[in-house]
Amino acid sequence: MSRYFSSGSYGHDIQRIGRDHYRLHWTYDRYYSGSRLRFPQGRSRDTDHAGAVRFAKKWGLDEPKEEGE
Repeated sequence: MSRYFSSGSYGHDIQRIGRDHYRLHWTYDRYYSGSRLRFPQGRSRDTDHAGAVRFAKKWGLDEPKEEGE
């Protein structure tokens, strides 16, 4: 992690919230000018199965199984 260079996001997770609905979670660090502290910001987004599979592939997570698999 670096104060002046992008370190990307971390803490990626996929949670099934319905039959074909998933919630994607991730965290990134935010900095404010004049402060030496970092402020972690959490984000989430709802998506379908195809979006969850793309997210899992991009961040090296286990792919979610479809209903009935």
